[in-house]
Amino acid sequence: MPPPIAQITHTDLATITASGKSVVAIVLEGFGYSDAMTYDVLSRIPEPVAVGVSPYLGNLTDVLSRAHAAHRETYVTLPMQSAHPEQVDEGPHALGYGNSEAEDRQELDWCLSQAKGATGLTDAAEAGDSQPADGYATTPAFQSLADTISSRGFLYISRSSQEDRHIRGMTASTWINGDTDAKTLDAKFAALVPDGAKPTHILLMMGPLTPVAIDRLEAWLKSPAAERFILVPPSALADNGTTDHQASIQSTNIQTAPL
Repeated sequence: MPPPIAQITHTDLATITASGKSVVAIVLEGFGYSDAMTYDVLSRIPEPVAVGVSPYLGNLTDVLSRAHAAHRETYVTLPMQSAHPEQVDEGPHALGYGNSEAEDRQELDWCLSQAKGATGLTDAAEAGDSQPADGYATTPAFQSLADTISSRGFLYISRSSQEDRHIRGMTASTWINGDTDAKTLDAKFAALVPDGAKPTHILLMMGPLTPVAIDRLEAWLKSPAAERFILVPPSALADNGTTDHQASIQSTNIQTAPL
């Protein structure tokens, strides 16, 4: 089973937005490939920021252990075929088109075994959203697999609102490409919670992880703009999907960043 996760009540979320601040959660995709960047994230980026990891990492158990020791939520990426599987190779354990139901079950079991101890799973790849417009996660065939994920106690992050998620988890609000220049990243962060904007809930996913992305994220979280929001773990935004949008969440303590 996944470790206990940090959550806050819906009432607390409402209190935050009523105070005039937005609620921001962040997942950094591509964590664990580089020891240097792993260290930088864990030492420089506030704890509520979560990490996304590939199930194909050779040292996955160690990477998850390091993240947990640093009080990070962890989300393992499901290798899932897009609407154009001929364009992207999702590896030998991909779910989706071309597989029988039994094969998808087998690959899901492999992914779940890799994700042991993680907070949840996600279909968001390091390069962004691969699932809208007929991606496998939007199909009825995926729903039974989603139910299995939920029954194992994992949260699920949908990258696209087109997926019609009906299990416990979160849906990403926006994506920032981490493989770009500092000026572009600064502009993207500035636009995320602009001055004077109506308070809202934001789940940001960013990837791939790069030194520049880490630098600019750290700078943004220490800038005056950070006064406009409260940073929370992604699980703080969990709901029961389209069947119970923003449902009441189990009462726990909020985890905020020392900005």
